[in-house]
Amino acid sequence: MRCHVPLTALVVAGSITGGAFAEIVYDESFDGDLSDNYLAPTSINVSEGFNTFVFTTDRDGDDRDIFTFEVADGYQLSGVILDLFDTNADDPSNLGFIGFSGGSVLGIDPDIPNPAGLLGYALVFENDSGSDIFDVMANGGGAQGYDGPLGAGPYTFWAQETSPTSDDWRVTLVVTPVPGPGALALAALAGVMPRRRR
Repeated sequence: MRCHVPLTALVVAGSITGGAFAEIVYDESFDGDLSDNYLAPTSINVSEGFNTFVFTTDRDGDDRDIFTFEVADGYQLSGVILDLFDTNADDPSNLGFIGFSGGSVLGIDPDIPNPAGLLGYALVFENDSGSDIFDVMANGGGAQGYDGPLGAGPYTFWAQETSPTSDDWRVTLVVTPVPGPGALALAALAGVMPRRRR
């Protein structure tokens, strides 16, 4: 079986081995509750590297957590790592929902959910903790979808529980530089040039 590793994964892996670490850019326990208004999401600054959001969704208050951020020119959104999804339900297979759209407000009204207004989404459970769900979100049924990293501009994320539970989340957004033409050419050469034998 052949394993295909995308260039973005190599970039991320290189950043990790180069000593990069995640920065907590928002923690509800210190920074206050994230907005539940899709037209007025909490605005958060992100930067190159690993930007971590820590929050809790609580069905008792019909809690939706909605936040927006801007990927700067010359950078791209290349990963969404679900560091932790911990549902406090009796059923460990309980699902959480996370989705996002382009723009500084959410592309749909959560009270009238229609995935066509989202770039992508995923239904996650506890066993997904520790995985990069970026590609999974791209294939959310009915969503617009995307192929590879997403360029500069605003994005708005929405997360919530799907049952009457209180769920703890830790999500890391990976922002990487857009590879220059030279880097892409070298990567292409590395993939197509035959290796010489000595």
